Amino acid sequence: MDGAEERTVIISSRELVEHAVLSRKRNELAFKKDLLVKSGAKEGDLHLKAVCDEIAAVEEKLAPIGEKLAVADLISIVPKRKEIAELTEKINRYSRPELERAVRSKEGEAYELMKRRAVIVRENYERREDIARLTILLNTLPRKEAESLRAVIEEGSGSDVDVSFLPKEKQQQLLNLASRLGRDCCIYAGSFSVDKKKVAFSDMKPRQEVERIIMGRRIWIDAAMAGEFDENEKALAKLLSAIQAKGAEKQARELSGEENAYFEKAQHEYLSALSKRAEFMKEAELGETAKVYKKESWRESVGDGY
Repeated sequence: MDGAEERTVIISSRELVEHAVLSRKRNELAFKKDLLVKSGAKEGDLHLKAVCDEIAAVEEKLAPIGEKLAVADLISIVPKRKEIAELTEKINRYSRPELERAVRSKEGEAYELMKRRAVIVRENYERREDIARLTILLNTLPRKEAESLRAVIEEGSGSDVDVSFLPKEKQQQLLNLASRLGRDCCIYAGSFSVDKKKVAFSDMKPRQEVERIIMGRRIWIDAAMAGEFDENEKALAKLLSAIQAKGAEKQARELSGEENAYFEKAQHEYLSALSKRAEFMKEAELGETAKVYKKESWRESVGDGY
């Protein structure tokens, strides 16, 4: 392994998404454990032990990803980071008993602050796949431009950032991802901009997309293809219902030749519709990666073109 390889770590969008999901699960379990202890649960109680075992299992899965993220000098993006920090600072001015009373009563300034922060955090979690993709994209760019883009996208304001060095495809990807996170943006004179006045004269705009939820995942479909996608989803639901009904009949009695032919036809059409859905979801696959320098290593390696 050469020196450059020793100074870097490979991070994938899939790992970032998995880290977000597992971290949220761990926090939920820790909260559940805290409630059990407060309600009088003792060490060795079955309910408490089950939760502790779950926490241990989640932490075991988190460890490998956590180790990589701990050493990586990753440029991470957190939409509305500044607002989250400001809300957290205000919340931390209250004592724990005061916060617990606010949660129970569901009223007061402390409760409103916690509720507002929870809304932003939940929105970011729901957008975790696009945040992960954008994080990976930023970490493939020169550091100066990547940090400038992060600041502009997180807060929705700031100076234009030169991206003329990027291929058009990457510029379009950047616009699409930023737009999905709620940013009105465009490429103007070779620069990424969130200035709404420049949109009408821009070189490139975000693709027109619609959001759909499939198997618990939020995906984005080209607006021009949305009708075809929705029709295919209706066909899938209808065919699945027919297959399940006919399958139940087949368990109870012998189907006629005509019924068997219908059953086989429905199964074939269902598989075709599934294949069509897979085509629509190709862009939703989490396959992006970035080679990220370990903390401080990039400062020693500016000659490598990072």
